[in-house]
Amino acid sequence: MKNTYSDLDPRKDLQPHLPRVLNRDVYYKGQTIIEQDSDGHRAFYIEKGEVEILVRDGAHTVRVGVLGAGEIFGEMALIEHDQRSATVRATKDTTVTVISAHELEDKLNAIEDRAMAALIHVYINRLRASNEGQMEHYKNFAEFQDRIAGLVEKTAKGVKYADRQKFRDEVGPLLGQLDELLEKYGKNKN
Repeated sequence: MKNTYSDLDPRKDLQPHLPRVLNRDVYYKGQTIIEQDSDGHRAFYIEKGEVEILVRDGAHTVRVGVLGAGEIFGEMALIEHDQRSATVRATKDTTVTVISAHELEDKLNAIEDRAMAALIHVYINRLRASNEGQMEHYKNFAEFQDRIAGLVEKTAKGVKYADRQKFRDEVGPLLGQLDELLEKYGKNKN
């Protein structure tokens, strides 16, 4: 049985003849919807538009995902009763249905199979760990780029004329090794 994102729509169970009590919000391109480390009281179902998920650690920020119509965000903090693990910002004008913590808890408490309920928590923990792993890789790469930029800056200052040949003799093999490593691990490698 194929599960579609429309199954997540909190409005799908509302009766057409009853008032629609769920709130809708509109966020414009560039507007922050959720701020990392803030308290979470609501989740959001994207009716239309697009958002990006950003994780910040110190001076570094990594885009860990993009979500569109039919997807939900902000649920992790509600399920785990924890602070927001990411910032969410609209990349297009976005309309969302707001899901309160109470509404989400009611849905989770309605899950009769305790193993399925526990599995939700396992997946949330894995997603948090994955986001943290992406951040760690990004920070390591940013540090490496900073080191390379520093070396380039030092090289631009030059080497004394008397030491140039000795410098070339020592650096030449290192540059060859660096070139080989870039070939080996290069972005265009399949």
